[in-house]
Amino acid sequence: MVVNMAEGLYPDFVGRRMIFAGNGTGPASYTTGGDPVTLSNSRLYIDVILSGGALTVDGTYYVLAIPSGTGVRPTWKLKWYAVGGTTEVAAATNLSTKTLIVGGFCGQF
Repeated sequence: MVVNMAEGLYPDFVGRRMIFAGNGTGPASYTTGGDPVTLSNSRLYIDVILSGGALTVDGTYYVLAIPSGTGVRPTWKLKWYAVGGTTEVAAATNLSTKTLIVGGFCGQF
């Protein structure tokens, strides 16, 4: 998923870090294990996605943000789940009509 940030509003500095918020859509064919997340500005990397379980705008799915590890510049994936369930959605599920709003902290390469 590409997080599309509002032009002119994000990213914005807080101390020495930048905050971001934006929206994106799910993949046309979900891959079990998570949907990779990038920011619309390719010069930025994600430090953390603030997600305790972000809901899709229509309230039918939620995601959990999973880092590749600890340390500097991990990559991030979103694992998708149907609301009311605890099992990850099946491979090849079409989530392209589902929109989320996510935010977090980022830095510049």
